[in-house]
This record gives sequence, C-alpha cells and structure tokens, in this order.
Amino acid sequence: MALLLAATALLEAGVACWALGAGGVKLPLSGAIPVDILPQVLGGLALALAIFFAPFFFPAEVRKEDREVRSGQAVLKAHSSLLTSRFSLGHAAFAAVWQAACLSFGLLVLARLTPIPSLSILQAGVWLALCALASILLARLLPQAFAALMFIWVVALPVSGYFLAEAFLSGPGGASGWGQAASVQAGALRSLMHRILSLSPGTALCGSLTGFLADGSVWAWEGPFLLLCILNALLCWRVVRRGERE
Repeated sequence: MALLLAATALLEAGVACWALGAGGVKLPLSGAIPVDILPQVLGGLALALAIFFAPFFFPAEVRKEDREVRSGQAVLKAHSSLLTSRFSLGHAAFAAVWQAACLSFGLLVLARLTPIPSLSILQAGVWLALCALASILLARLLPQAFAALMFIWVVALPVSGYFLAEAFLSGPGGASGWGQAASVQAGALRSLMHRILSLSPGTALCGSLTGFLADGSVWAWEGPFLLLCILNALLCWRVVRRGERE
C-alpha cells in the first residue's frame, strides 16, 4: 500500500510540476494542455489512479485466501475481527485521505497558473476521498464485479446521459435547445441529466472544480456528498459484518 500511495503522489506531483514548467523550464510537450483545464486533467488522473489501485490496497494473501474459500480449496476457520486483522478499515480510510491530500496539493500548485478557489480545492479533495474509499471497499467486497461496477459508475452512467440528451435534441422537442425547451419531458430530462452528472465521479469532480456540470447546471455538492457518505457507511458496515463471520 505504501508503494501505491507513493506512486500516486509522485505521478500527480510530476504532472503538476510539468504544467508549471510551461512558463519557465523547457519540458517535453510542456504547454500542450490549455492552462484553464489543467485542474480537471490532474483531477482525472487522481480519480483514475484511485480506481485502478483500489483492488491492490489490501494484502495479496487475503485475496488468495478469499479465492480459496470461495472455490472450496481451504477449510473455513475462525478469524479475528476485520478491524484488527489483515484488512483494516483504517488503512482504507488512510489511503483515501492520502490520495485526496495529494490531489489538493497538486491543485494548490496549479493555482499558480490558473485561479482555483480554495472551496473548489476542498470539495474536489473530499469528493476524491469519498470515491476512493468506496472503490477500495467495493474491491474488497465484490472483487469479481469491481471492474464492471466501476465502468458503469464512471463511464456508462454519464455516457448514457449524453445519449439521452442527444436523442432529445435530435427530436422535435429539442428544436428550441437544451435549456430553452419548456415541456414537462424536457424538464424531467434536464433533472435526470443533472443527477447523473452529479453522481458520476469524473463529472462531479470537474463540477467541484469549475462550479458547473457538463450540462451547464450549477454544481450542488450537498446531495451527492451525502449519498456517497451513506454508501460508504453501508460498505463499511458490510465489511465489518463479513469480517465477523470469517
């Protein structure tokens, strides 16, 4: 876990320093990315690392024993509580907070190039911590379905929303535009799109940095933060119950 967290910090710090070199030191491809979207690029990198590293944040021997138990190759035996044995919820929380701190520090560095409000940095860090914790716990509880769950949550959810929006705009009701259509169906679709973008990790992270979601609506952090806190609480409870049964 220490190696993965160190790699996270080094990669994000490298991206931030590479971006800062655009106005001074000559670095390969430095300045290729517009300055105003550098925070979103760093946030996307941090989120990708949090999801990709999530299955590896608990010891390999635990994953091996879990596979052996599920396949009937090992005899079930008594185990100590999960909170004090191989996989600790404290370790998962530490990994999530560490990644949030790395992102926040990188955003503070990038704030020298482009204005980033302090509240936006705080919201982005908290959102990343909640997403990272949920990813680690899901990887522990549902290792076989983890990749599919992450694909649905991170990619399929916003893409399906974009398809709905395009279908609406190409129809008769979308002739007046996305924001100007006054029909009941248009209002319901805009509300659904807002919820989808607010709950998908990538679009919500960008919303926390810019204050607006991809559909132009204002980013409201209270609801998504609360829902993700509830999800993490349920996942923690499930992990503890599973540890007690083992």
